[in-house]
Amino acid sequence: MWRRRSVFLRQVVVTFDVAVSLVAFFAALFVRDWLALAQFRSGPVATFLKSTGGVPPGIYPADYHWLLVGLVPIWTISLHYSGCGDVHARYRMMLLRYTKAVVTGLGLFVLSTFLFKLQFVARSFVLLFGFVQLAALLLARVALVETTRVIRRRRGDGHRVVIVGAGDAAVSFATTLQRHSPWTVKLVGFVQMPGETIDPRARPQLGFVGSLAALLDRQPVDEVVFAVPGKQPELFRDAIAACDERGVDVLLTLPPQYPSSGTVEVANVSGFDYPMLGLRRVPTDELRLAIKRLLDLVGGLLGLLIAAPVMIAAAIAIKVESEGPVFFRQVRCGRNGRKFTMFKFRSMVVDAENLRAKLEHLNEMDGPVFKIRRDPRITRIGRFIRKTSIDELPQLLNIVMGDMSLVGPRPPLPSEVEQYQPWQRRRLSVRPGLTGLWQVSGRNQVDFDEWMQLDLQYIDRWSLWLDLKIILKTIPTVLFHKGAS
Repeated sequence: MWRRRSVFLRQVVVTFDVAVSLVAFFAALFVRDWLALAQFRSGPVATFLKSTGGVPPGIYPADYHWLLVGLVPIWTISLHYSGCGDVHARYRMMLLRYTKAVVTGLGLFVLSTFLFKLQFVARSFVLLFGFVQLAALLLARVALVETTRVIRRRRGDGHRVVIVGAGDAAVSFATTLQRHSPWTVKLVGFVQMPGETIDPRARPQLGFVGSLAALLDRQPVDEVVFAVPGKQPELFRDAIAACDERGVDVLLTLPPQYPSSGTVEVANVSGFDYPMLGLRRVPTDELRLAIKRLLDLVGGLLGLLIAAPVMIAAAIAIKVESEGPVFFRQVRCGRNGRKFTMFKFRSMVVDAENLRAKLEHLNEMDGPVFKIRRDPRITRIGRFIRKTSIDELPQLLNIVMGDMSLVGPRPPLPSEVEQYQPWQRRRLSVRPGLTGLWQVSGRNQVDFDEWMQLDLQYIDRWSLWLDLKIILKTIPTVLFHKGAS
């Protein structure tokens, strides 16, 4: 996934640079027009301009706007081929690359003015734009990098990678990962193969390959890289199967022994000389995933705005009926087991969790999930907001914060995840959702195994259109209280 994300991120950065160049273009037009007027006024600026020969009469910005039709493609090509999409380059290197891109772009710009006889283009504007564009690109890159670093420090997480192997090849891959991967990739550590010569740089050590399944269950891992060229596939067949069962991405050197299911891709990683195969069991299209996140953000904010009166009324009713907090906060498992705090309106008495042990024998759901149709812990207001799904509305905050999505598998409790069978853990391989196939297929009327199968079916069939259909089906499900309790 991080390889696709690297390509996608380079495209995003180049697009960002084109947008900055567009702003610089209009800024140069403004400054050029201001200078043409300033030379006729009194003051040090006018004196300096007159001493240098002055600035030709003002330009007509409307004439220049048409130039953008040709300039935007020119900027895109020059920035791309100058390597400006590299997200890891140091500032000194970026200065050289942006200078190359600006000079190349200006050269093509000037050539175009001669070929198409664009006599209205002032040479002073071309030079001024070159300086403004270079300065704007550098300042924007510094702002982008530093903002990303702040966000990364605050989130403290990213695409977590474990490397199987602790020899030269594994260390070489780790170096490549740190130099060429996106900002969001985090190396968790190395897993040792039996009889392998350990490179002292392979740190931290996470144990042997035989304990990989336990490692994946113990902490969030998004991708496992088998950097063990020349090893017999039988040595790590069980480890690959453990990744496949849990929906964890796999990258391994050829020739591999890999499961027949999942999406297989041949990967050539820059700086690493071994061809590799990637195995995926989750959606891969970065553009569609970015659109999904954008829709989540817009939908979450819009939902909070529309639902605000209902949420305020529910909060007042909960507070009036019983003492205790309005919101119920509970730790849930998100993508690949990441823990987050999920918000709901409190629908039970304050000590509901302590009373659960006395009610275990009344559980009406199979599997690790606990559900009672007439749960005595639920308050009168709680029963109403559960029936109408109003208690779920605060999860719009989780969606805006990025812990959840509008559509996806419901986030389970850590205690439930501990009881999952290996194949059931794959439902954790995507971001959990406010609604999903389970909700529109009967909810509590569906048994646990069927629920898990519906979640895996959603992951395998995912598309933006499927999300839209689930959202549309959720509306009548909520309005007519289908399967709610």
